[in-house]
Amino acid sequence: MGSFVDIIFLMILVAFIITRLYSVFGSNGGDEKVRVIIKPLDKNAEKKLMENISKVMKETKKTGSKTEIINFENLSEPEKSLAQIPDFNKDNFLHGACRVFEMVLQAFSSGNLNGIKNLISKKIWEALNQTINFRKENNISSEVDFICFDKSEIKDVKLLKNSAKIVVEFVSEQINILRNEKGEVIEGDENFVQKITDIWTFERTLNAKNNQWILVSTKKNA
Repeated sequence: MGSFVDIIFLMILVAFIITRLYSVFGSNGGDEKVRVIIKPLDKNAEKKLMENISKVMKETKKTGSKTEIINFENLSEPEKSLAQIPDFNKDNFLHGACRVFEMVLQAFSSGNLNGIKNLISKKIWEALNQTINFRKENNISSEVDFICFDKSEIKDVKLLKNSAKIVVEFVSEQINILRNEKGEVIEGDENFVQKITDIWTFERTLNAKNNQWILVSTKKNA
């Protein structure tokens, strides 16, 4: 953290936003790292600043992790919005979002949404379930072979009054097949790998004990 003089200098000039590394959508991960983003000091922020500095020093001492210092003013607008989301880490969020993508894909293909019900909104659950019921009524089975992600990237961040929304673009390689009751392929090609672009929106409530992100919107790009 530098010398004691350096710490005093930071106390005078900057306020701290503190985030910690978390694994999939809110649960604690293994290795932890304290990430500190500095921004101009607000009025009457000295008390909060002292608390945050103390928290940083305690965390780094306890975990033996490094402290990353980032200038808030040098961040892009989406990054500034991300920095204001409590307990948020971009890398861990994207890792979790990718896991959720694969889980939803497999659950939708298998026709059983029970394992992902707490990860998706009621609107998404109803839309997926409607398609699943249609397949069952028409004796159509679905097969999906997820191969890999070519890209997963945050495209937009929206801070609302009591919640935050993050739009993620997934580019993945998949083989998707639909079969009729005779087992004949009626859609797709088992020898053809599709490159598919999906735009998914995740939302979570701010200032809540539960840091769970929920999938609230999905769409495909042509």
